[in-house]
Amino acid sequence: MNELEQRMNILRAAMANADVDIVAIAPSDMMRYLAGYASYPDERVCMLLVSQHTAAAVVPALNAGEWRAHTNLPLHIWADNEGPQTALSAALSALDVSRIRRLAVDGEMRADFLLPLLKAAGNPEVITLAGLGAPLRLCKSSTEIELLQAAAAQADRAMQAAIEACRPGVTEAQVAWAAEQAFRMNGADYVCFTLVASGPNSAFPHHRSGQRVLQLGDAIIIDIGASLNHYKSDITRVVHLGEPSPEFLKAYEAVLRANEAARAVVRPGVSAATVDRAARTVLETAGYGEYFVHRTGHGLGLSTHEPPWIMAGNEQPLEEGMVFSIEPGVYLPGQFGIRIEDIVVVTASGARVLTGFDHQLTVKR
Repeated sequence: MNELEQRMNILRAAMANADVDIVAIAPSDMMRYLAGYASYPDERVCMLLVSQHTAAAVVPALNAGEWRAHTNLPLHIWADNEGPQTALSAALSALDVSRIRRLAVDGEMRADFLLPLLKAAGNPEVITLAGLGAPLRLCKSSTEIELLQAAAAQADRAMQAAIEACRPGVTEAQVAWAAEQAFRMNGADYVCFTLVASGPNSAFPHHRSGQRVLQLGDAIIIDIGASLNHYKSDITRVVHLGEPSPEFLKAYEAVLRANEAARAVVRPGVSAATVDRAARTVLETAGYGEYFVHRTGHGLGLSTHEPPWIMAGNEQPLEEGMVFSIEPGVYLPGQFGIRIEDIVVVTASGARVLTGFDHQLTVKR
């Protein structure tokens, strides 16, 4: 049994437990996870339909050739001039479900995909795919971890390029472009984000790279990620132009210790909330608790953000094979921000860190 078949079996077991007749997946990372392929998402109805015994895809005619090249799934094809309704009805009939009482849809399903599906299915009860409680994508296989390791190594190289581009007189956008070029020249499928936040902008956790010119005295947060063989990277490091102030060095040391403390408690059986608490306690003790304004981390895989969520209130136990970020931060409004982010894998003995870039502050004098 190959990995795709194993994934389908896990999904079907969850469907049976939740009394779900059909699962519908839009073009998304979940479609790629289950079918081994996902076409480009646009306004044309396209979906993977899974019953407890079989599966089929509803596909626009212009994408049918690619689907045939990448999968062996039965295809129900529709043309622009006829619309998807007939293909949807045919696909549902082929799944051999006597009556569709309960339908689960993934979170990326468009409303204009879902409405014709509901019409064809006879307006069943609808739940979300997350409502199945299936552990899909939560724990990565050894093959997936190898792909994530390669993506992390690529991100390390792109980070080096971005740091080299940091100097007084260049813009945030130019530094971001240096990272993007490094990703693309190194074989990335595409670049997901290149966030460069300098000076007072670094106090905004999700600042978009802009035309601000870097200056001596700036702290610069560089948060970048890309897709390599469909698996994602995510890393954040900090650069300082000129001599950092004692207050900045104190805050940087606190964030670094928070990162280390969170990594140190990672092991199977520990809750996601415990990892968050380990980072948060360090920053609270150092006097920066109110300036740590986001969760400690998020899962990473085919998507940049996916479960598990490393945050207060999430008592989900960690399991071997889970992959997630650890990214504590401090953001002092009008002054500076600091975030240090790594990607870790849960192993039997603790956290294996995929990101390899040095944690020490880069000071460019």
